Amino acid sequence: MKLTRITIKRKYLKLIVSIIFIIFASSFNYENIVQKVPSYMLDNMYSVDGESSKTEELVNLNNLISQQEYENTIKGIEKFVLENHVLFDAISREDFSKECKKSIQNQKPHTIIDTQMECKKLLSSLRQGHFGIRTDYFTEILPIRFMKFKDGYYICYSEDNRNILTSKILAINEVPIEKVIDKVSKYFYGENKTYNELNTIGRIKYCDFLKKENIVNSEKIKLKLEKDEKIYNKEITPIKTGNWKFKKIKSDYNEIYEQTGFENIDEFKKIDNIYIEPLDKIYFKEKLFYTQNRSDSLIIHFNSCTENENYNINKFAKELNDNLKINNPRKVILDVRFNTGGRSYVFSPILKEIVLYKLQNPNTKIKILLGNMTYSSGGEAVINTMRNVDDVEIIGANSGSSIGNTSGISNIFYVNSIKSFCNYGDMLIRSEYITEDVYNHNYKNYDYKENTIIPDFYAEESYSDYMIGNDPAMNYALRDESE
Repeated sequence: MKLTRITIKRKYLKLIVSIIFIIFASSFNYENIVQKVPSYMLDNMYSVDGESSKTEELVNLNNLISQQEYENTIKGIEKFVLENHVLFDAISREDFSKECKKSIQNQKPHTIIDTQMECKKLLSSLRQGHFGIRTDYFTEILPIRFMKFKDGYYICYSEDNRNILTSKILAINEVPIEKVIDKVSKYFYGENKTYNELNTIGRIKYCDFLKKENIVNSEKIKLKLEKDEKIYNKEITPIKTGNWKFKKIKSDYNEIYEQTGFENIDEFKKIDNIYIEPLDKIYFKEKLFYTQNRSDSLIIHFNSCTENENYNINKFAKELNDNLKINNPRKVILDVRFNTGGRSYVFSPILKEIVLYKLQNPNTKIKILLGNMTYSSGGEAVINTMRNVDDVEIIGANSGSSIGNTSGISNIFYVNSIKSFCNYGDMLIRSEYITEDVYNHNYKNYDYKENTIIPDFYAEESYSDYMIGNDPAMNYALRDESE
């Protein structure tokens, strides 16, 4: 009997040891692959601000990584996001996991840059403008830049190709430009089509995305252009970056690296030397906020929800208050077309002055100029103005900002294998529009399907408007409305 008990105990002990082994062997520890960036390494706008080492490391982004490292990277991102990110609305947690598993099944050679693009696509599937990989890597870049206007896409920067400046771009390698943007947009985040397209336009210059979507596959790239009502073709050669440079950031955690540029940076900088300026500059985006008086109207250019040593919001609110008292405008125009966000509190003193002036002068007309760059706290400024002021007229274009819930940017995580920083949110910011905005009739400016703020009157720049300094939205806001 005693031997039997000892035998049974040994069997139980072996069973327990086996279970413990299975648990540890099957568990996946993502902390060696994906890690939260500690708060002391972030500044007040959630940018990495740690102390770097003096030595640089060179990395070829075309280097292969093993299939195991690729799978671990995807699994690490999946597990970290599911455990830490708070908002899943455009896609469920279950569907996000399915997309991750689908990506892991992609059995092919993976480079560092290819892996980063796969990760960008996965994270962008959540369709959130504050969430995703913030680090842009590339191995080749087009020597041009272009901007979107009401009548198409135009080349505004060009290196060694002055003759194609101001040309309308129709296609890249026979693929219509609209289709190029649509195919590449899956790698870039945004709650709505407006903001997603804005992000995409700024990044399709990176040839790696064009190659991944089989739009380009050779050293030469053919552009189909239109200028002076004539259609013509132009071949351009991308600029190669060479190896990228990285410095290790001093941290109590695992190794975190920050990119400091790439070998051919001088060639890259030349791109910005040849660009097109409008004949008449009518707004100053570099100023965070400023005012203009036009006859009986006061224009508040609110370009950023941030402050610095040159722009203090309380000082500006005092100047705004004085301006309103002295000039007694019949119209107050709030221009937030270039406001991509920042801190919500920055707008409060401005809104307070607008609300008080409207209460004292009920016949004052309040206008808001809205654009595709209006985003985050910039969009929140629009919504809060509509909620607190009656009869606001919105003019311009659909906003990049959403009308739904968001997570903001409250944290960053780092992915070791692709040396990339990613935004995520662990705090939900709710937009409770159902009661308050329906009561105030603001719902007419909400496109629930597209998740965007829409204007009462569409007024967008054409390319010729931009060049001659004509501003259709401002013109409409300043129109004579006397009976």
